[in-house]
Amino acid sequence: MSMSYFYQGKIWVEKDSYCAWWNWYETSLNTVGLSLMAWASIERHFFIFHSQTIMRVRWKMWMAHYIPIFLCFAWTLTFHFVFIVIPPNCVNTWYFTVNKCGAPCFYFGNNGYYAMTEFIVYVVCPLAVITFANIYLIIRVIYQKIIHHQVVNWRRHRKMTFQLWLISSVYLAFWLPNTLAAIIRLTIMPTFFINEADTMAFIIYFIPLLLPIVCLNTYPELLKKINEIIRRRIARNRIGVSTVRTVH
Repeated sequence: MSMSYFYQGKIWVEKDSYCAWWNWYETSLNTVGLSLMAWASIERHFFIFHSQTIMRVRWKMWMAHYIPIFLCFAWTLTFHFVFIVIPPNCVNTWYFTVNKCGAPCFYFGNNGYYAMTEFIVYVVCPLAVITFANIYLIIRVIYQKIIHHQVVNWRRHRKMTFQLWLISSVYLAFWLPNTLAAIIRLTIMPTFFINEADTMAFIIYFIPLLLPIVCLNTYPELLKKINEIIRRRIARNRIGVSTVRTVH
């Protein structure tokens, strides 16, 4: 949808309902992704250091794994649906010549208080959790290895830690520049990188493009299985073509 706008210079479907859906859809996906990554960074501590006490007990597994994931989806999607699609305190005004049709009306209500709250809760806090949880994980693993003579099997959990670090690095690399620039604009310098704001916001789209590649590279067994499936299908197609030629 954004590529269509940048190519045509206008919104593809000039309807208020389309603009509301676009804002809700894109904002929700971005913030759900951040929330899930933040919780995954915390949960990795459970998998490595409490796998015997938490992850093997059914009700604890529900509390530490399934319910937080459900809340990441349910709370985020519901919040943005209420404030973007059916705002209770204002009326959305959409502009069909601006990317995403502009911003929802709640961004401007109460002197920007709602927009600031949403930015802190759904962007700044998850990024802070991702950063500190990963740094603390590395420190904690090294501490356990050195002080407690490898109570935690580092070789067993090294791959798990590396996977989390690599995936979280994708989020941090593309979210941090945008977020830091926004914080500076809101607190110190309102014109800081203001002309580059659209371009910096656009780099977030690289996350869903790069994430599958990163995930595949952290799971060599899965990559090997996919390659085997592709080779089998190519071999079957060759056999089928050869058979048809022989018959003719």
